[in-house]
Amino acid sequence: MATEHKVKQGECISSIAAQYGLFPETIWDDPANADLKEQRADPNVLSPGDVVVIPDKRAKEETGGTEQRHRFRRKGVPAMLRLQIKRDDQPRANVPFVLTVDGTSTNGTTDGDGMVEVPIPPGARQGELKITEGDVEEIYPFRLGTLDPLDSEEGVRGRLRGLGYDDSLEFADLVREFQHREGLDPTSHIDEPTKAKLREVFGQ
Repeated sequence: MATEHKVKQGECISSIAAQYGLFPETIWDDPANADLKEQRADPNVLSPGDVVVIPDKRAKEETGGTEQRHRFRRKGVPAMLRLQIKRDDQPRANVPFVLTVDGTSTNGTTDGDGMVEVPIPPGARQGELKITEGDVEEIYPFRLGTLDPLDSEEGVRGRLRGLGYDDSLEFADLVREFQHREGLDPTSHIDEPTKAKLREVFGQ
């Protein structure tokens, strides 16, 4: 029998799927979640209180000869963390970095577009990105799994905070500053053009 899971702060389809031992697409593409899928669009951005239907696990049968040894490999489904590193709106290409997520570190170098792309556990919560250029070391702590939907004030604030805006501003002033920088009509309201631009700039 299917189970109804009430979303808590910081959860997404990937972390919920890991909890129930299913693939994320098995849950997200289930017909019982069609209304939620249409409302939220992005499986990584759910709101506390959303209800996700967890379908029953389906048995899978494999044929094989008797009295023979058969090897089965369990497939993992890591989430993918993607960050673009910029300075003065220009990508910081080929820069060494150390990404630490929940205590596990990965060394790498940004690509030509300044991108960092690293698989992480679905339920990851804390991260730190360390960038080194010459003798200069920069450290950026961040949280994972705490982004609310774009139609909420906290969802907008979270995205603008991630883009480097001053989150201490009044909400209307914060929105107006973003609109001004992006060449939008400075209405101070989250209208559809502002949502579309914020989704484009932030990536979700």
